[in-house]
Amino acid sequence: MTTPDLPRAPDLPGWMARLRDRYLQTDTGQFVLHGNVHDQVLCARRVWSMPAFLDAFFAPSEKLVVHYDPSRGIWFADDAQWAIAADVLVSEGFVSEAQIAPRGMDKTPAASRAANLRILLRKERDPEVALELIEVLLERPGRPTAAIIHYADLIAPAGAIQSLNFGDRTAAARLHRWSLSEDIVRGDNVVLLLATTLADLSSRVTRNPRVGALKVPLPGDLDRARFLAHLQPGLGPERGELLTRETAGLQLRQIQDIVAPKLPPPPTTAEIEARAEARDVFEGPAPLPIEQIAERKKEILEQECAGLVELIKPDHDFSHVGGMEPIKVALQRIADHVKAGRKAQVPMGVLLVGPMGTGKSFLAEAFARESGLSALRLTNFRDRWVGSTEANLEKVLTVIEGLGNILVMIDEGDRSIGGAGDSDGGVSSRVIARLKEFMSDPTHRGRIIFMMMTNRPDKLDTDMKRPGRFDMKIPFFSPQNAEERGAIVRAVLRRHRLEADLPDEALVPILKDLEGYAAADLEALVLMANDDLKSGLLPEGVDEPPPVITAPYLAQAAHDFLPTREVEMIDYMELLAVHEASNRRLLPPRFRNIEVDDLNARLRLARAALQR
Repeated sequence: MTTPDLPRAPDLPGWMARLRDRYLQTDTGQFVLHGNVHDQVLCARRVWSMPAFLDAFFAPSEKLVVHYDPSRGIWFADDAQWAIAADVLVSEGFVSEAQIAPRGMDKTPAASRAANLRILLRKERDPEVALELIEVLLERPGRPTAAIIHYADLIAPAGAIQSLNFGDRTAAARLHRWSLSEDIVRGDNVVLLLATTLADLSSRVTRNPRVGALKVPLPGDLDRARFLAHLQPGLGPERGELLTRETAGLQLRQIQDIVAPKLPPPPTTAEIEARAEARDVFEGPAPLPIEQIAERKKEILEQECAGLVELIKPDHDFSHVGGMEPIKVALQRIADHVKAGRKAQVPMGVLLVGPMGTGKSFLAEAFARESGLSALRLTNFRDRWVGSTEANLEKVLTVIEGLGNILVMIDEGDRSIGGAGDSDGGVSSRVIARLKEFMSDPTHRGRIIFMMMTNRPDKLDTDMKRPGRFDMKIPFFSPQNAEERGAIVRAVLRRHRLEADLPDEALVPILKDLEGYAAADLEALVLMANDDLKSGLLPEGVDEPPPVITAPYLAQAAHDFLPTREVEMIDYMELLAVHEASNRRLLPPRFRNIEVDDLNARLRLARAALQR
């Protein structure tokens, strides 16, 4: 099979096209490829491993292509390239002629010279030796070289200088020196450094203006569609579109493992003869159900981002949310925009603010269900090791960008994100700066929505809360009257599939005295009443247990239940919610017409009371 002309292929990946153009149009001769660098590549109607793709890409230029992987050592594309490398290394004195051509270079066939060099380098893993060999090839005039260094972050890792060993420091210095060498650049050479995360690579390399950093993204919609069509040529448009959507966020190799795993070995003659029914004659596994593909995708992404993200599939919508009608109306409008593809009308982010237990997280999950968006919960990506937090964040953002059409939920944003500071060596400042940059990317509007929940927005970085990152800020409060509390009670009953006989005339009097009870308190109260019923704990005046929850059981639970309440703190959190609200219509009547000066004065008094 002939090697296609990949540099001119119409389906050349965008990241490789950008590398090609920058290399041809500027003096940049060293590049860092980061992100999805260990995936397969679909180009020119063929599927390549990354090393094979790079070999084929540089083949038309007749460059000598040398690879180095610290776990595998040094290798070249084929015997012809091994022989060329052997000739250069002998002529430059890096290896002796006796090792490569015992009978002399003229009398030793190229295949033998290639085989001898392969044997000589077979067990060589040392980065210092490997980089010195590559440097010899790069500095050889008249023979351009493409040097591809895999796992470059393991060779020149990031970190404080004092924490790195001598080999790590010298490797970073050598790579830096290559980028500055006019001889290497003018010799039509190119150096590619492959790293999963840019933050894991030495800053001496990544912050060098003569090094081009290019992100290899996870495959987009069109990439996945083409790959699925390649794997299953007979795939129909309807299932193909469904698979394209369900495989968002996965690498091509992961898609292949799920959708088109290796087939079992062909049946033996005895097995063929044993097939008694017509349907048994057909070979090949049945296509996986979409639900099973979605579950495998969830497992893969959570394993890949172990402990950093959680993919969630909400089992409730707005019908399970009691009360909060103005908020549900506002969020339903956004959900309708998302489903209709009106991207310009979709906010970049939504900040849910209010005291704990008021239903922020529950409503966020319901919104994910209503909008049809996939939902991902961002968990703790902070790490105690230098550079790990930034690397974790980059990994998460890569997954989010690859998934697209997703709701990113951040619980307790004041704790997980917090304010910028330098007490941790500037990690928080860098993390928040990167997160703000990602959140305000205009290309994400309508595709990626951030929804952050917090009860202490005063602890968030002020610039993070501005429009363009959080276009809408929704305040949450405990239900304002018995009717709202009744709506929440009925929603709790529906959610937990509990049967009850609670007409309004019996329910409202019980809830009238529960002022200040949050949604979480009311849920706990309902569950307590159900437990009393199932446990046979009869309320006063009830002789026989009824089949469902009745008013006496709820009244008994309301009498016994003690809500955990820090009144001053909750009052302060409510004032913060009012302060952050982006729309007066979302405020309860008692706050709707409050003046800014009055609000600020009340906040100062509440803050002072807490400090005392």
